[in-house]
Amino acid sequence: MTTPPLIPVNVLTGFLGSGKTTLLNRWVRQISMDNTLVVINEFGDIGLDHQLITQSDEQAVIEMSSGCLCCTLRGDLSRTLREALEDLEVRGKPAPARVVIETTGLALPTSLLQLLMTDAWLAHRFKLDSVVCCVDAVNGEATLDAHEESRQQVGVADKLLITKTDLAEQARVSGLANRLARLNPTAEQWQVIDGKLSASLLVGAGLYADGGYQVDQWLKAGRYTVSAAAPHAGTAISLSPGPVTAHHLVDHHAHQSDSIRAFCFTVEERIAPDTLENWLDMLMSLMGDKMLRIKAVVHLSDRDAPLAIHGVQQIFHPPAELPLECVSDRVSRFVFITQHIAPETVAEMYHFFSASKESA
Repeated sequence: MTTPPLIPVNVLTGFLGSGKTTLLNRWVRQISMDNTLVVINEFGDIGLDHQLITQSDEQAVIEMSSGCLCCTLRGDLSRTLREALEDLEVRGKPAPARVVIETTGLALPTSLLQLLMTDAWLAHRFKLDSVVCCVDAVNGEATLDAHEESRQQVGVADKLLITKTDLAEQARVSGLANRLARLNPTAEQWQVIDGKLSASLLVGAGLYADGGYQVDQWLKAGRYTVSAAAPHAGTAISLSPGPVTAHHLVDHHAHQSDSIRAFCFTVEERIAPDTLENWLDMLMSLMGDKMLRIKAVVHLSDRDAPLAIHGVQQIFHPPAELPLECVSDRVSRFVFITQHIAPETVAEMYHFFSASKESA
């Protein structure tokens, strides 16, 4: 019996008032959302009306006129999705082609991402495709200043949607866009007017999409500037001379409240498996809750094929072996999104374990 493909999941996050509901109202009307299951907290929040609903009853799922499906979050996510799939099966309908999950404004998406990795039932049926974060152009700067939740939502996102741009001066929008780029250099940015944005922008940030691996698109390590310049001489910093470097974007006018750091750590030589394991174990044991998200493509000394690694705080998804043709070189690249952790710390810990291996 053939195992059905994993269903991609898109997580929609953003602080209170960031425009998630307006976007969802637009998206559920689009034909491209056909056979997409949207998980929301309350139907009342999305403002559904009778013209949109083609079937509404007491079952787990209601069907929209666009072919989109909606259900409310009942208890935990695993239970909600299990009941939704069972409901569709009872009604003779296919499983959804995609799931969109809206988080609450104060929720940290890291908890949801960890659940997708650790819940056995979810992990065997779903895969993370993208984290999409809405940021309000009018109040976004103030929200980032005041709320750590907002900064973390931005930090772990694959795509950033700047909403309400029609209500803000262009200088304010540009300033917010620059700040978001400092917080999360790898995330694609889109400016939204009145919630008008194609739902197709939700998709396509995962490691595997459109029938193939998209390593560069998933990792986006090329968005980080590499330079041998001293910290005061340019916009990038390169640490630890030799084959191992850690670097991150630097802005001397960055906001003091922005504790989120995004940087890429590269290793040119192949890594011994126990060096990798000991290094990551130490990082997780000492500062796991501050390691918001880690993506990596790693070349180990005991195998030809590279491995893709994805972690959220202390939790790692099982490594995925990649075809060798998916990568252009044998450099290992680790993209870190951290809180209150300097790139120097990550580099020093790696050097400790790699030096210990060499001297053994």
